Parts: sequence; structure tokens; C-alpha cells
Amino acid sequence: MKSLEGKRLLIVSSDGCDIEFVKSAKEMGMYVVCCDRYSDYTISPAKQLADEAWDIDYTETKTVAEKCRQAGIDGVIAGYGEDRVTAACRISREIGTPFYATEEQIDFTRNKRAFKEACLRCGVRAPKEYCSKLPMSKEEIDAIPLPVIVKPSDNGGRKGISVCERRDQLDEAIKYAEEYSRNGEIVIEEFLIGHEMSSVYTLKDGEVSLSCVNDKYASEDENGMTQLCNLVLTPSKHHDQYLKEIDPGIKKLLKEIKAENGVAYFQLMATDNGIYAFEMGYRMSGNNDYKVIRKYNGLDYMKMTLSHSVTGDMGDSLEKDNPMFKEYYCTYVVHLKSGTIGKIDDSAISGMSNIDDISMMRKVGDVILPTNTNSHKSGMIKFTAKDFDELTDTISFINDNFIVLDEDGNDMLMYRFDPERLR
Repeated sequence: MKSLEGKRLLIVSSDGCDIEFVKSAKEMGMYVVCCDRYSDYTISPAKQLADEAWDIDYTETKTVAEKCRQAGIDGVIAGYGEDRVTAACRISREIGTPFYATEEQIDFTRNKRAFKEACLRCGVRAPKEYCSKLPMSKEEIDAIPLPVIVKPSDNGGRKGISVCERRDQLDEAIKYAEEYSRNGEIVIEEFLIGHEMSSVYTLKDGEVSLSCVNDKYASEDENGMTQLCNLVLTPSKHHDQYLKEIDPGIKKLLKEIKAENGVAYFQLMATDNGIYAFEMGYRMSGNNDYKVIRKYNGLDYMKMTLSHSVTGDMGDSLEKDNPMFKEYYCTYVVHLKSGTIGKIDDSAISGMSNIDDISMMRKVGDVILPTNTNSHKSGMIKFTAKDFDELTDTISFINDNFIVLDEDGNDMLMYRFDPERLR
């Protein structure tokens, strides 16, 4: 990856996730500007690391675009959420700089119904749907086979999602999903029983390359509310099955929507009846898979997408991409209970030789609100393991030695992953 010394990059949004953008762009020699409406930089910590910060609402496209022209901005980037990616796309279009996706492509990826229809056209299994419009009649509700999952048709981040095992739960679940839907549309679909997965593809000039396939382990005690991802493990135990059943159709889908550059990820479920796809994003995923991909094959889709934002070129070849890694690579996801963080102590685990990365998106003094969504996600611990014993031993050590306390000294960790689940 060549140096982009002196190029000026605008990052749309400045929360804890965006710190990764700032670090990568600076490593490439870029001058980094972060933009959002918050003047409180505890809310926007990426601004503290940037070369410059703008306290402007990034949805005000023309205002931000004019500021970009005055500042000589060469490119705009965003990730980790469709709203900010859409804003970055609009600003880029306004000032005439490259952007890897069109607004139509972004809209498609956030529309769960359109995505499922495309999956079926391309030969990829998708969950059955039982609701096309609201309100539903009593006859329609009575005809729904349970259990089902109810969610907004146009939102991600595990927002507005409920699992209904009884018919009397549907009304509340529908209202909950509507609250998180921009267009008031929801999806009621079969609740798949199986093992959650994700896959990541890197794209360059229309070439589509599978970069990794992960197994995801969700929380087990949500009482019908959204399950949160506790652990991500690569490579997937379903890797060969995925290559046979899903990979050709996903590549066909990406070609169908004319995705040319950038990175795309997919959420899937491996069941007794095969693998099903239920969601996608044409953006950076919250798991920051580029870190494991970079370690094992040298491909860094984060820096490639940054390169494209200021040059129109991804800046690297896909020849070395290989989704089958030689060791276990694990992401231990840190979710915190609601409250104010009083102490974070990672000293015991930071010295371990197989710990590759500890990324905390929250710090002492931050307040965690009780939302039962991905907003409880506060950090990730990434490590490698040469065998299964080292994998489970490391998880157990993290459980015992990674400490987050609230202001009163109470444990704030929402979950400690049970390594026996991997057996």
C-alpha cells in the first residue's frame, strides 16, 4: 500500500469505532478531519486523535460540502452504520470525490426485504417471511407459524429486534420494530434454529474475493430480546459448506447490484437444512475483520477503502486474499451492563503473547445506557490460538482477568463467554 502523504480525508462520524479509521489513515500519511454535530469530545473520541475536528451535523450535506471545498478535502469515508455511510456518499457526490458505493446500493443493503428477494434470485437461501404490510388482520396473525423473529425492515445494529415464541408477544414486538424503522415497515420471518455466521468480501474494480468466514456465538440469556454477539471465531467450522452452498450466489448478488470496490459483509445462519443469509452491509463491519485478514494474508481492506476514497483506486491486489487461516483467530466481544464506567484493567491480558489487539471503544467515565442493542458493545479483544486447548484456555484467562467496574466497584461485564460452548 503506497503512502498517501498529504491527502486530506474527511471521516463522517467520530465515535469510538471511528478511531480505527483515524489510526489507519494517519499510518498512510493522510491529514484527517473528523466531523459530527457533537462538541463534547467524550461523545466523539475520534476527534481527539484527528488533525482537525468539525462540529457540524454531517447530514447537512451542502454545509459540509462547502467546508470540504474550503479545506481542500480529497475524499470522504464512513463505516459502521448505513446512516453515516449514506451521508459520506452524498458529501462525496457533492464535492466530486470518489466513493466506493452509490446511495442506491446502500439503500438496498439496509432493506432486508429487497436483500432477501435478491438472495432467492441468486440461489441463496433466505428465511421465509410472513408479513408484507401493516396492519395485519387477526387471520394473518393466527396463520403465522411460531417461533418468528420481528425486526424493522431498514435498520441494523440489532435494533428493534424481538423473538416471539407466543402469539400474544407479536403486538408488542411489532410496535418495538416500528419504533426503529424509518419507513414504518417491519419484517416478520421464520426464526432459524442453528449457528450464526458471517462472511466478508473484498472488492476491487468489479473483482469479488471471499476474505473470511466466521462463526458467531450469541448470548444465551436475552429473554426474547435481541441476542448480542459474544464471540467470533475464524475460520468457520462450516467453511467448506459455505463455499459450496453460498459463495457462488453471494458473488452473483454483488455483481447484480454492481458493487465494484470496497468491502461487503453478510450475516448468515447454518441450520440442519443448510445455510441461510438474512442480512448484509456494504461497509465496514463492527468486528473489524481486516485485522485478522491483514495478519494472515497481508490484505488490509480498511486501508484499501481509504485509498479508494482519495484516489479512486483500492491500491492493492486481491491475489493474496485467502479465507482459510492456519490458526484459530478469535474476537472476544466486550459488552457492558448499564452504568458509569469507574475502572478498566486489562494489564493481566495485555502481556499475553497471543493477544493481538485490545480495542476499547469506551473509557472510564463513559455512561452505558440500558438499550439491549449493540450500544452495549464496548470493546474487542482479538487473539490467536494454535490449537483448541490454547483457544479455550485463553478465553478462560480473559474471563478471570479482564476487569471493568462501575463507580461503585460492581462488575460491569454483561457476559463472560463459556468456552465449553465451543465443544
